Amino acid sequence: MKELFVGTGVALVTPFLTDKKIDYDSLERIIKFVDLPEINYLAIIGSTGESATLSWDEKIEILEFTKKKAPDQPILFGLGGNNTAQLLREISLINKYPINGILSVTPYYNRPSQAGLISHYRQIADASDHPIILYNVPSRTGVNLESDTTLVLSEHPNIMGIKEASGDLKQCERIINAKSDNFLLLSGNDPHTLAILKLGGNGSISVLANYKPEMFGNMVRSYLNKEYQRALKYQNEMREYFDWMDLEGNPTSIKTALKTIRLCDKTVRSPLMEGSIDLENKFIKKESI
Repeated sequence: MKELFVGTGVALVTPFLTDKKIDYDSLERIIKFVDLPEINYLAIIGSTGESATLSWDEKIEILEFTKKKAPDQPILFGLGGNNTAQLLREISLINKYPINGILSVTPYYNRPSQAGLISHYRQIADASDHPIILYNVPSRTGVNLESDTTLVLSEHPNIMGIKEASGDLKQCERIINAKSDNFLLLSGNDPHTLAILKLGGNGSISVLANYKPEMFGNMVRSYLNKEYQRALKYQNEMREYFDWMDLEGNPTSIKTALKTIRLCDKTVRSPLMEGSIDLENKFIKKESI
């Protein structure tokens, strides 16, 4: 199963109409746009997919729609939270759906201890019929899944990897050097992807791949195929895009980029705000060169 998630996954956006309802026509365009040989799977209902403002019914509708439009693409379904009991109820519901794995962010706001994180993840891994990928993003959650904690959790038979978005390459290196070959470490920060691959990481769950799927996927694939100079060439071509993704945050920036190539509008749900005209013009100018 873990081989499905080696390489590049797209952290898929959730496009909205101006009335904030899900824009399924745009979602279909995006799915078809990224459904390429260079892309290994789709990660839906995550931070980039604005999971925090989606209802449960909407999440399931997006899952079913994505499976219908990209039946051959493995699906990593975002399902995390800071109420373990509620999350266990949701796990019981998602067990009946044909997904390939669950991406589960660390509990946020209540800031559990490392022992609390171990207990939380063991409970959901025990309850899930699908393998779990941990998601560590302290900038959003206020808690860091420390390397020793990750390694303890990696021994659970139903925990197959971690999406590491801490920005701490030393932490990633400690995990990579001590983990088993059956446990994946995936980059959760696009600009750090090549650095993590150099350390021995297994791939990336990418935001920019919504916009540059072939280029990003080729960077990862080239490195994994030991074509190091080719991978570096792709990274250098994307450096400016990496910088722009940070200017107004995720998913505001990526939706602004997607608007300029007519894949979706840049509408987001409150409390997020739409991307600026200045940011939009950066992408327009770049595409016109």
